[in-house]
Amino acid sequence: MSSASANLQPRGPAPPIISIPINNSTNRSMLESKEQHHESYVNGNRQLNGAVHPSHTRRPRLLSVDEALQYSPFSSITPFNPGIVPLPHAEVSSSGPLFPTTHEREAARQSIASLDEDIVRTQGSSAFAQQSLSVLKGYFETSNVTDFTFKQTCKLPERPLNGQAPQGHGQRGRVPQLGPFATMLLHSPQMDHRYPTPVSPKSPSTPRHRPPAEQRSPSTQNNKHPLTPAPPGPISVNQAAFAKNAQTPAPQSTNGRMEQIKHTPVVMVPPLSAESRSNKYITFQDDRALNGHESINRIAPIQNQEHKLLADQASKNLRNVIQDIIQVDDQFGHDTSISNVNEAAPHFLWIDHDGVQMRTLAPAILVKLESTLQKAVATHRASDVPIDDFCRLQSLCEKGLTGLHSLELSVSTSWTADDFSAWIDRAISAEVALRSARVILRLMVQFPLEKSLCSEEMLQNVIDALNKVLTSCIVPIVESRPTEAEANFFELASTYKKEIGQVLYQATRVMRLLVELLDKVDTVETIVTALEFFAIRILFVENAPTEKESILGIQKFEGLRRTAMDIITEIFSKYAEQRPFIFDEILASWQKLPTKGQNARQYKLSDGTSIQLVTALIIRLIQTSAAAAKDATQRSKLRGSREQRHRRSGPDVSDSEDVESDSKEDVETPASQSDGTGSEANDGQRQRLAKLADTLSDHASKDAQYVVRYLVRRAMTSSKTGDQPHRHLLDMFTEDLFAVLGNAEWPGAELLLRALLVSLTNITDNKSTAPAKTMALELLGMMGSAISELVASTQSCARSLENQDSPFSGYLRQLFDDYLDGSLQNSELVIWDGPYRIVMEYLASVDSDGVPTRSAQLYYLTQWARGVSSIQSSSDSKNKLLASRLRKMVAGRTWDPADPMDNVTKGQCRLAYALTVLSMMFCRQFDTVFKILLDSITSEQTTVRTRSLKSVTQMLERDPSLLDRARNVKGLLIKCAADASSMVRDSTLMLIGKCIQQKPALEQDFFRSIVSLSSDPAVNVRKRSMRLLKEIFSRTKRNEVKVIVADCLLQSSNDPEKGISETANQLLEETLLSQFWKCSETPSEISIQDRLALRAHLGLIIGITQRGDNVCSIMASLLTALLKDGAKMAESNAKVCRMLVSTAFESMIDPEARPEGWEQKHVVQALTIFARAHARLFQPDQLQYLQPYITNLTNPEDCGLLRSVVIIFRCVLPMVPMIQQSLLREVQSSLLANVSKLGKGELNEIAACLWTMNGILKNPERLVRLVASLIKHLQTLKSKNLKDEKEKENLRRAKRCIQIAGAFGKHCDFEDQVSEFQKTLPGWKGTAVSGMIVDSIRPFASIEQPTTLRMDALNSIGLICQSWPHHFNQAGTSTMFQQALTGGQTEIQNIVLSNFRDFFALQEAQAPSKNEVSDRNDTGIVQGKLGGSMKASESDGASALIAQRFLHDVLAIALASLDATALTATEVVASINRQGLVHPKESGPALVALETCPNAAIADVAFRAHRDLHQQHESMFEREYMRAILEAYRYQRDVVKDTVGFKTSPYVSKLHSTFEIIKSSKGKYQKKFISNYCSKIDFDVEKLDLAGSVPASLQFARFLTENLAFFDYGRVEELLYTLTCMEKVVADTGSGVSHSINTEVFHVRIDTILGAAVESGAPEKPGTSHEPAIVDDIALARLRQLTTASIILSCLWDARTFLRRLYGLSSRESKANGKTKDITKVPTKTNGITGDRLVASIAARVESLESREGMIKQCQEFVELLSIDDEVKVAAEGPEGEEDGLGRPRTPSGDEAGTPVPTSGGSRVSMKRKRAGSVAAGTPLKKRGRPSLGRRKSSRKSAESDEEWE
Repeated sequence: MSSASANLQPRGPAPPIISIPINNSTNRSMLESKEQHHESYVNGNRQLNGAVHPSHTRRPRLLSVDEALQYSPFSSITPFNPGIVPLPHAEVSSSGPLFPTTHEREAARQSIASLDEDIVRTQGSSAFAQQSLSVLKGYFETSNVTDFTFKQTCKLPERPLNGQAPQGHGQRGRVPQLGPFATMLLHSPQMDHRYPTPVSPKSPSTPRHRPPAEQRSPSTQNNKHPLTPAPPGPISVNQAAFAKNAQTPAPQSTNGRMEQIKHTPVVMVPPLSAESRSNKYITFQDDRALNGHESINRIAPIQNQEHKLLADQASKNLRNVIQDIIQVDDQFGHDTSISNVNEAAPHFLWIDHDGVQMRTLAPAILVKLESTLQKAVATHRASDVPIDDFCRLQSLCEKGLTGLHSLELSVSTSWTADDFSAWIDRAISAEVALRSARVILRLMVQFPLEKSLCSEEMLQNVIDALNKVLTSCIVPIVESRPTEAEANFFELASTYKKEIGQVLYQATRVMRLLVELLDKVDTVETIVTALEFFAIRILFVENAPTEKESILGIQKFEGLRRTAMDIITEIFSKYAEQRPFIFDEILASWQKLPTKGQNARQYKLSDGTSIQLVTALIIRLIQTSAAAAKDATQRSKLRGSREQRHRRSGPDVSDSEDVESDSKEDVETPASQSDGTGSEANDGQRQRLAKLADTLSDHASKDAQYVVRYLVRRAMTSSKTGDQPHRHLLDMFTEDLFAVLGNAEWPGAELLLRALLVSLTNITDNKSTAPAKTMALELLGMMGSAISELVASTQSCARSLENQDSPFSGYLRQLFDDYLDGSLQNSELVIWDGPYRIVMEYLASVDSDGVPTRSAQLYYLTQWARGVSSIQSSSDSKNKLLASRLRKMVAGRTWDPADPMDNVTKGQCRLAYALTVLSMMFCRQFDTVFKILLDSITSEQTTVRTRSLKSVTQMLERDPSLLDRARNVKGLLIKCAADASSMVRDSTLMLIGKCIQQKPALEQDFFRSIVSLSSDPAVNVRKRSMRLLKEIFSRTKRNEVKVIVADCLLQSSNDPEKGISETANQLLEETLLSQFWKCSETPSEISIQDRLALRAHLGLIIGITQRGDNVCSIMASLLTALLKDGAKMAESNAKVCRMLVSTAFESMIDPEARPEGWEQKHVVQALTIFARAHARLFQPDQLQYLQPYITNLTNPEDCGLLRSVVIIFRCVLPMVPMIQQSLLREVQSSLLANVSKLGKGELNEIAACLWTMNGILKNPERLVRLVASLIKHLQTLKSKNLKDEKEKENLRRAKRCIQIAGAFGKHCDFEDQVSEFQKTLPGWKGTAVSGMIVDSIRPFASIEQPTTLRMDALNSIGLICQSWPHHFNQAGTSTMFQQALTGGQTEIQNIVLSNFRDFFALQEAQAPSKNEVSDRNDTGIVQGKLGGSMKASESDGASALIAQRFLHDVLAIALASLDATALTATEVVASINRQGLVHPKESGPALVALETCPNAAIADVAFRAHRDLHQQHESMFEREYMRAILEAYRYQRDVVKDTVGFKTSPYVSKLHSTFEIIKSSKGKYQKKFISNYCSKIDFDVEKLDLAGSVPASLQFARFLTENLAFFDYGRVEELLYTLTCMEKVVADTGSGVSHSINTEVFHVRIDTILGAAVESGAPEKPGTSHEPAIVDDIALARLRQLTTASIILSCLWDARTFLRRLYGLSSRESKANGKTKDITKVPTKTNGITGDRLVASIAARVESLESREGMIKQCQEFVELLSIDDEVKVAAEGPEGEEDGLGRPRTPSGDEAGTPVPTSGGSRVSMKRKRAGSVAAGTPLKKRGRPSLGRRKSSRKSAESDEEWE
């Protein structure tokens, strides 16, 4: 007792003593604890804090009545009725009887008597007695009993009672004889007996201490004199008590003092009268001092007389109802007449059970009985009814349960209406039985210690009845759905919805009573197990997803499932030994949960969020695990459950210390230690708290780890697309935890997430499979996002508290600001008035139903205690007090502060809880999670990289600030944008988009990567890149960026993939035109801002045109598509384009209106795009502004401007009506005057424009004169030797004339002007002007002419032939082209091929409209080509001629080089194939070879053509693939000069494009290709080509093998078949090669080996090593031949081993995994295997041909590879003669049935031997082997070693 409490004692004259009658031992202890605060008087000296002060020697006084009232029940409640508590009167103090009346005493002894009888009857083995004993033991444990140490007080002399004389000084009262149960309790081996040690009179100097309060057992508290405990014995559990007894002296005699006050009058309060019984008081929990008890019941008087009258009336009503029932039952028992039966009808029902009629209570009387019973229980008057009457009631109710067992309650979906009607009657009887069960259970709950009422058999009967009703009746109806098969049943059941709902309601009420009963009564294991099975089965019943699909209603059944959850939670909390079983049953049934629909989450939380019911149950169980045990029995069982869990889970789940030792330490700590000050005492308090909190937290952690490990382990073996739902269930479970992470009512979610985080981190750290890592990374991304979302929601919550004046709100906001700044310390959170207490106060205030928030309070209190214990030691007394408080609260399982907070709002609790959760371990690992995801971006596994990028994207969406905190993100993303995997590139683009969206400044860093990915081979990557570019276009202000974006989109609009082109067209329309649609509605009222915007937009279009002619043509095509008739927004787009054209002409007139940075030529060039797209965008008067640019051609730089103007005139003139004739004549004259000054490009445009004008002006004579003059000049120059240096001028003139003649010959149709030409050229008598022009130019194309002149002549003839295709068929022209293609001059070849390409392109473009007739508009202007009269037959004939005559030469050119000429030739070949002009086999092999070209453009064109051929002629093209493979090898050898079969960085097969096309076919097609492919690797040893340093056969086999190793296999089935073919080639051919090596190189023969075995006297064992007899007599050529053969087979085996390692197929797998769904999946590559070692191994084997020693070593290694020992190792992957689970064969040794495999090219001897070995079908195969050559070293790795290719 402290000095402060001692100074509070009252002083004054001695008052009389007040004796307060106390009928409760607990309240007596509470009153005694109050007396510790009084001053103690010892021998006249006042003692303070144990020190005697002799200065105070005056006589002490006793307390007055008023002073004593503050320590009595009167201090808190003033009685309204003086009759309730008797008035005190003055008499000598004495001890009154505990029970005022004999009836009460007998009633109290009845329970003890029943226990005694049971013990005697069972000879001490009564289960009920043992159960009661275990309950009582908990009250005597040190952890549950307050240790009081009283100072010595004066005692009053005892006064005789009832006239009896007092006993002598040396006499003692007779000790009553103890009963069997009391004796059992007294001699219990776990009792701690405490007694004071007497002080010897010879030791007066012994210091005086306050004696501890004597601890009595319940059986001895009723005795007048306490029993003296037996001396210490050998019981180990009492050693601590005995040791402490020795330190506690007995109180000294106070006889002297007693004599002084012997005759002092005192005030004595008599015992309660008989009328004032204990049932007039109500109990409630004490909210004051913390003393380690779970709850303290104290009695409070009824506040007014009205309540007393209500209680009396409730008691009377209950007695009347019971007496009425008993009276009727007795009457019926004596008289069974019909009249008596009728009188008993309102009270009883008659039921049939196995042919026996029984009576049970009627429904009406059950309702009335339960109602009156509930009221009597509420007023604590149920005990007024004798127990025997209640037993009669239970007996009657039990008959109803018995009758229920004979009812048939099962339902059938085939029932009719009559069947259902009959069943409803039985269901109503079941409802009555459940009502009876409610009465039975309510009596058990009210009287838990009455064995006659709490019969185990009756409880089992109730459970069986409930189980039958739910299983047979309710569950089938709940699971019924209105499907086609159950529609009739669903409709019938819905008509009886009310009746069935009543049965469900009664079942729910019964289960709630079971929950209450479990809390109060300890029952046997059989009943507990039955309840577990029953409740868990209810949990996993699938409820309906919607109300329409439910008969009874979703929430009604959810209420039943919640009650089942309460049952499981109560069992888990009370029966620790059942915890492992509960977890196992829940986890085993987890897969039954639905994964889709609304029925997946139907447990609604207080904030409206819905989660899975099972998730809520798991969280509550985890929270319960962190609560201290209620008593010693439970702690003992808890230790046993931990040991059992340790045995099941292995060494990683270690058991922890029990709470019992710490609880004892809390109580048994001496007062001097507990009240000590200073850092040492504080450390002690903190250490004890840490021990307790860590122990409890460890319990919860182990359970959480157990649950998480099971879920993760099952999820790792399934996928989201598989049959097993575990992957989806883990995601849903994790999402549920995220949903309640910030909810203070579910604090256990943080622990589960913490355990899940640890498990997932371990998966990413170890060598797990790619799917497992992908799952872990996905969940880690979700975790990071959840943490960020919690921070964001906490910020929102903090802002919502800004307007509150509460000091809590400001304090919490300040703490959150500190958290955001990173300055928040854990010590600031765990203080007494901190966030933890705010949350606890709120949880205590909302604890309505008790169970959910109760477990949350206990768990959260443990976490608080753990946080306090983790802070550094401090000498502050507040820390010591806080640790002491929390330790007692945690051990006492209660939250009971002395000064509770008021008005804690929900928002404050939410913010306070979020602060504590954010400071816990899970949220503190946010940076670690992000780092794991970033590190996984650089993984070698494609799926891992992809998943990590998506997870990082998910986290950035929640928290954009991560971009600033992780500076290496940018570099990683730029690197991943160039990744080899399209999935990685796509995920990278997605993440880049999120980064730019969150932080637009990053746009310039990622822009280059986005642009490069716009032309990515993957379609999805191109689509995503286009969307990002469109967003950048809309956001950026930089015109140069917009130009680049528009260029990328234009290129994508020309994409062969239809979806890409359509998307690009849509985006271009949105970016280029849609923004001005509103302005186009009123073009005459355009604002200044809109005009400026149009000017800026024109500058953008001008910038686009400067990207190249290709861009201009693509943009023209785009505008044509957007403006054509039938387009969606054609009219609006046309108006916008007209506005842009007008703006362009304004800028030409006014230089100030021109877009900044652009000249006039750029504006005119932009106008050409609109002219090509739609000529009607121009007005006639606008063309006048273009005339000066034609007439004033003075500078060569103006040629580009002239060309643009000419294009505009050429395109616009035919479409613009009412144009001035004078303008056209002036333009025509200007163009004719400048013809000789223009280049080739301008000539083509001018020729086309002049012929267009001729269609309007109708004056062809000027053009006739021009062409005729050109012909005359050419005829003059024909005889000149233009190779002569003197003829340079004539050469220039000839070239110029040829160019002009070719341009006009292509664009002008002079067939109607033949007469004009004949007049101008008198010597010409022909009929075709185009033929005359060709004949005039042809002499200049001969091989005698200069190359430059020849090129112009061939080009001009080709241009004319494009318009007049029949000239291709002329003998002279055809021979000329033939000479050009075979002449070997690349420049000339390119000219001819370019003309072929353009001609074929024109034919492909005109193909859809060949049969259409040209239309004319209203003005009579011809649509399409002006004056053109081309026949379709001419084009077809020319195309066929070119394809048939020149294809061979074109293919030779394509396969001869890697330059532009080869590209042109490849394009010609592709065009010929697209038009179907030749057979696919003629060009197919060449296309396959060209696919391997290093020139990406050539490879792309060849790939597209090959793909089209394969799709159209798959079966026909199939036979050409092997010839194509050989052609590809020759192309690589002769042109590329590289015969390896792979490309590096990363390793990719050179034939990967071909294999990708083949993978699009069916599996049978692929297998045939692989079979034929492997047959090309096979060989005949005798026919190997050994020419060259590296034999050609070896080079070809190496090329094929390396391609085979680096193919990207699409399905496991094809991969396994490939391995089969490879293994068969090695086995078949290798056996013969190995035999030849043995006999010819090493001279190993069977007779030699057998002779050695005979000489040694022991048989030769398989695998015995022999030293090879290597000799030098073998010819080098033969050795080289055998070595080459061994290298080919060894390289093939190395590739086989590499593939097995790469795809994880090396280990043997069970046949269960070899299902069809497994082999059709995409194989997954193993992490860390790149192919470097395979490439190095093959290269090393090839190099062995350089020396004789190397060849011999290679031969020896090959023989060892096929020897018996290594063969066994290889065959270990599958039993001999069998295949493993995935169809992977063993190392084959002969022909096998099944899918065809390549035929061996091995020797005939080996084939014969293999056939002979398999003659007898069904005969077990014997292992064949040959002796090992050379002693193998133990360090050598086999071909199957795990490290071989890693």
